[in-house]
Amino acid sequence: MPGTKTNGWSKPGTIHAYFSAAMTAALYGTEWVATFPGRISAVAVNARTAGTGGGNTVMELFKNGTTMYTTAANRPTLLATSTGAFANTNPDIRSFVPGDVIALQCSTVSTTGHAAVGYTVLVEAQ
Repeated sequence: MPGTKTNGWSKPGTIHAYFSAAMTAALYGTEWVATFPGRISAVAVNARTAGTGGGNTVMELFKNGTTMYTTAANRPTLLATSTGAFANTNPDIRSFVPGDVIALQCSTVSTTGHAAVGYTVLVEAQ
């Protein structure tokens, strides 16, 4: 069978969003409609340009409008004045079925959000 498998799961691809300008709260990067049953196997967010203010930039991952991070502290987070990799963890809810809509969003920013942000989610087919 062609393709790469990890623990019996194939790796068909990624969901990706890129935010070139300073992000704002509740800004959506992309929505993806699942065409196969699967799961989220990795999440990575990276910022090249720092934001401003004293808080954090927090990213969100939704499935059909509901957060996949039921533990809020696990959401990808980066100090507003920092650059580089966010604290990236997998969501608590990782599975999806055909027809589910997966959305990548910037949830909150401090004063001015990060820019030049790449947000990638690796999906595996069941």
